Amino acid sequence: MPSLLLEIGCEELPAAACREAAAQLPELAAIQLAIEPSQLYVGPRRIGFLAVDVPERTADEWVKGPPESLRERAAAGFAKKHGVSVEDLETRDGFLGVTVPGQDLRDVLPEAIDRIVRGLSFTKSMRWDESGIRFARPVRWVLAKLDAETVLGQTSFGHRFTHGRVEIAHAEEYEPALRAAGVEPVAGERRRLIVEQLDAIGGWHDPAGKLAEVVHLVEQPHVLESRFDERFLQLPERVIVTTMQSHQRYFPIAGNRFALVANGGEPDVVRAGHTQVIEARLDDASFTFERDVAAGIDALADRLGSITFFAGAGSFAEKTDRVRSLAEQLGGGEASLEAARLAKADQASELVREFPDLEGYIGAEYARLAGYPDAVTKAIEEQYLPDSSGGRLPRTEPGKVLATADKLDTLRVAFELGHKPSGSRDPYGLRRAAIGLVRLAVEGGIAIDRALLPDDVREFVEERLESLLDVPVEYVRAARASNARDLGAVARRAEELYAERDSQAFDGVYTAYDRAHRLAGKSDEAAAQLNRSLLHEEAERALAAGLAQVAVETNGDLAAALESGAQLAPLMERFFEEVLVMDEDAAVRANRLRLLLDVRDTLGALGDFSQIPR
Repeated sequence: MPSLLLEIGCEELPAAACREAAAQLPELAAIQLAIEPSQLYVGPRRIGFLAVDVPERTADEWVKGPPESLRERAAAGFAKKHGVSVEDLETRDGFLGVTVPGQDLRDVLPEAIDRIVRGLSFTKSMRWDESGIRFARPVRWVLAKLDAETVLGQTSFGHRFTHGRVEIAHAEEYEPALRAAGVEPVAGERRRLIVEQLDAIGGWHDPAGKLAEVVHLVEQPHVLESRFDERFLQLPERVIVTTMQSHQRYFPIAGNRFALVANGGEPDVVRAGHTQVIEARLDDASFTFERDVAAGIDALADRLGSITFFAGAGSFAEKTDRVRSLAEQLGGGEASLEAARLAKADQASELVREFPDLEGYIGAEYARLAGYPDAVTKAIEEQYLPDSSGGRLPRTEPGKVLATADKLDTLRVAFELGHKPSGSRDPYGLRRAAIGLVRLAVEGGIAIDRALLPDDVREFVEERLESLLDVPVEYVRAARASNARDLGAVARRAEELYAERDSQAFDGVYTAYDRAHRLAGKSDEAAAQLNRSLLHEEAERALAAGLAQVAVETNGDLAAALESGAQLAPLMERFFEEVLVMDEDAAVRANRLRLLLDVRDTLGALGDFSQIPR
């Protein structure tokens, strides 16, 4: 069976488009050609794949027609449509149908490849001619080969600056042919070459993760080492690193050294050009940094009233006031409140406008230079942590308080304005904020009173517990309905309920709760409150008396609370044996239903046991 090569040549693609194409190509090949690529080729000027042992004909296709019961009325029309006689129709699973023979692969390739090209979808695309194709960049050539036979196009092309057309003699000779023409077509191999050359230089690091992007910016990587003027070392290290990586995608090395990945050219000329570029950018950063320092962080904070947090959410000055108030409600001390006052000051900094990744960090640096204590500067720096689901937490208590207050405010304001995430849309990073809030409560030990969360926000935040805790979701849902006062307590309650699930006390509480809930939980006849004068039977009086003795405030000891609640189990057993709940007297019936609801609600303070399957 032959090998199939497909290459879509285009103008230089952004790295994001390369990643999107790599993710989509295998599925498109499977849908349009029923094949699985053995090798993907994704780079700045080409997207394609090689598939070996490709069937030379497409598979036969069964086309289902009308039900067999409608043979006399519909069979003739269906058969005519598919160019066969009625006698040629087959019956499968009660339906008439026809087997359409497969076609020669050469006959279907042009249309299938066109559908693959048109099927590639990019976040940012363009249309450049009358073909109607939308693509990340203009398509300049398409080449398809079955072994040595050219099915579409004519040639490939080598490195833009050193080679022109490249004849591909055979589909499986594509890689060596391109390598001879200055192009490494396999992204994984380009990455290996880059890392190998960086390691040879040594001491490099990539805090912003630019390697994944650089791999798709060059066709033949050449790593060069260069230096910038030592006078720029007076800048904070992260400013230098961010300037290098944010726009230029350089790899910092100790001191004033850096590594760059070039796509060819005379090394000395390339090195000098990049050194000139980074020094110009560092000059700009130095000017902006010095101007911000001269103004001072307090002056920057005074400018926040003119900067919008986001549409409808007021200014950063208003956000500062809200965050400071929340920090106080969270028990923050003087350092937390002072950090909250200055936390957003760097939003008025030109350096942050140029490099948003510096927010928080550069504000902390400005506060340090202004003489504020470490507790304040560290909190400012840590205010956005954790910045991912697995990111590190703030290390200082003021940092934890400030990070919590900031996330709380963002969630509350966004929900109030109707910005709850839907589907994949989450423009304000609310899912990340909610996960961070839960982690600050569970891992960071911050007591986040559930009363600080409006109902819709609390629901959204507590849902994150279901994926973060190592207990079945049913126990988390049970705990969310408990009397736990803060987010961390909800998490602990879920873990404690799960740990106690096999105990006799748990079983007793579960049984009592379940029996009360099943009988009275859906009734609308229950009295508003229990009337003890209507408790006629000894068993119901005993249950009411026992209920009054149950202590469901755990004070950190769920096992003791379960032991207390479990005392209702034998009283409930006796109640159901001796008492007719649905008494003919409506008042008595309503009172007994209320008693059962009181049992359910009292035990329900420990958790909603109806969520837990038994």
